[in-house]
Amino acid sequence: MTVPEPERLDDLLVDGFRQVSDILDERKSTLAADPVLAELADLVAAAPDPESDEVKRALLHAVDSRELSGAAEAVQYFAHRFRWTWLREEVERRHLDSLTRVDHRLIRHYERMLEAFSPEWEDRDLFPSLNS
Repeated sequence: MTVPEPERLDDLLVDGFRQVSDILDERKSTLAADPVLAELADLVAAAPDPESDEVKRALLHAVDSRELSGAAEAVQYFAHRFRWTWLREEVERRHLDSLTRVDHRLIRHYERMLEAFSPEWEDRDLFPSLNS
């Protein structure tokens, strides 16, 4: 009998981001997706290295994803909760590229993510677990 390998953290996160996207598509409510995001963030916080390559890979997948309808919300949640410099720099780099290419849709997409790094982020109330 073989013991299945535990799922890698990046796979768990990407699967969770897909679940968040499904919830947002179906229910149109960050309130409904908040418990899933909180659980994913708690997994990251409990990891031996919360800023591991696996975590970075999963979050950058969300930042760059065109398949995840809830990518912006997932990145916003993690940006506000953890405020990682590396994540901010990655989003800023993509934002600058979208400005250079004058891609208005992506400009606003990345601006929404960058706003979440602020302690006074107005939309944090859309995620009740960030206010506890």
